[in-house]
Amino acid sequence: MDANRIKIVKTGIDEYVNVPINMQWDFTGRDEAISEYETTIIEEVIGQGTDFEISRFPQDIFADFTTAINYEFYFYDYLLPITANTIGNWGISYLNVGFTPQQVYYYAKPFTKSFFKLDLYNTPEDKNQQLYLSIILPVQQGDTQTVILSPQIGPIEIKKPKMILDYIGDKEGFFIYWLRKRDYIDIDKFYMTASFFDGRTGVFRQMTNTKQDLITPNKFTFDNSKYFYYRVDLDYNNKTYKVYSTSTNLRVGDSLTPIKFYEYVNP
Repeated sequence: MDANRIKIVKTGIDEYVNVPINMQWDFTGRDEAISEYETTIIEEVIGQGTDFEISRFPQDIFADFTTAINYEFYFYDYLLPITANTIGNWGISYLNVGFTPQQVYYYAKPFTKSFFKLDLYNTPEDKNQQLYLSIILPVQQGDTQTVILSPQIGPIEIKKPKMILDYIGDKEGFFIYWLRKRDYIDIDKFYMTASFFDGRTGVFRQMTNTKQDLITPNKFTFDNSKYFYYRVDLDYNNKTYKVYSTSTNLRVGDSLTPIKFYEYVNP
């Protein structure tokens, strides 16, 4: 086999071979790109995130700079027969519901298991309304009335359904806890109705915003949207709320114009 004879002669001079390899490093920004890619994939899989943070909305101050909100709940006294002409015997007392002074004074279970429930809807129209939140007012808070348990015991004070709620003292139900932003649910007006859960019977008693003897022309069949609700306006900027009468459109809840609810009765 023929082969070329190649002779390499060492010259004593170091020789170099240049190999063109790109040594440029380009890792800048790769972490950010990976994070952006992860965010994009998560949004494609589960959708864009929504802010569900909750804020605490207190009652806005009144013109006289007071902050307390006043509730009065009236129950019908069934000692007076209910007819179309005699209805009208409501009072601010748990005794009208059927509780005894002893049950209220000693906080018996049928009494302590009772409570007021304020339901807030997006509309007062029954057919298409949606319940968004409920506020519970326990019977253990509120003002008192004087009664006599027995001749051997002097006058004592028992709770009555008149509540003054504020930042201190009786404050259960003073705040509304609602979404911080309007991105998910864009609503700033609620319509509030009230009912009373009777711990003796396990039944809810619906309440109206007007005494039925003042409702015309029919005291027992009427427009629910007018006589069962108050309007609650939220202020997202100040994180406060105000309550308005749906009949007069005036603000209520101060000591002069408390929020009044009356037990609904049937003939």
